[in-house]
Amino acid sequence: MSHNHELESKKYYDKIANRFDHSWDGFLSSFFKKYIGTNLSIENNAKVLDIGCANGTLLDQLNKKSTIQGTGLDISPEMVNIARKRHPEFDFIVGSAQHLPFPSQSFDVIICSASFHHFPDPELFLREAKRALKENGRLVIAEIRIPFYDVRKIYNRYIEKKSTEGDVKVYGQKELLDLFRATNFEVVVHKNQLQIQYYELKKLR
Repeated sequence: MSHNHELESKKYYDKIANRFDHSWDGFLSSFFKKYIGTNLSIENNAKVLDIGCANGTLLDQLNKKSTIQGTGLDISPEMVNIARKRHPEFDFIVGSAQHLPFPSQSFDVIICSASFHHFPDPELFLREAKRALKENGRLVIAEIRIPFYDVRKIYNRYIEKKSTEGDVKVYGQKELLDLFRATNFEVVVHKNQLQIQYYELKKLR
């Protein structure tokens, strides 16, 4: 099956945008948002970009801990419309994670919560994130964790053949660490908890 993953993601999340919080996707993603909110420390007035922001819930959660200058990016125009209505204190933009529509060194923190597995070219995304980060900025990735190779292989085979939601693949821990090294990111925090693998990264150059 041939995929245009970004177009599939746009169509799927446009379709469920109005009921996202009560959807299976919204339910699963809520655990990732909660985990990030619990584990990530952000300074007041930090410029934060949430990639795959959906309806803006994560930025709102983070803003309750520390006052942030929040920006959300999502491939789905319907999601962005809802986010703008719910959280007018933040900026929300429709766009691709692989071609970030921001100047270089714009953000203190870039977050990718349960959306990395949608990106057709993960290295391109990581290089774009590195470009958009300030010198001492952090890239935070919370991604699906299936620790057993055979189960992950079967799941990825199913995604390739059947998924119409824009999923590309679920990555193993070694695959992600190799991608981070290839794009000159250093892992400064790494935690695994149940279905979540969590990374805080800083760029080396």
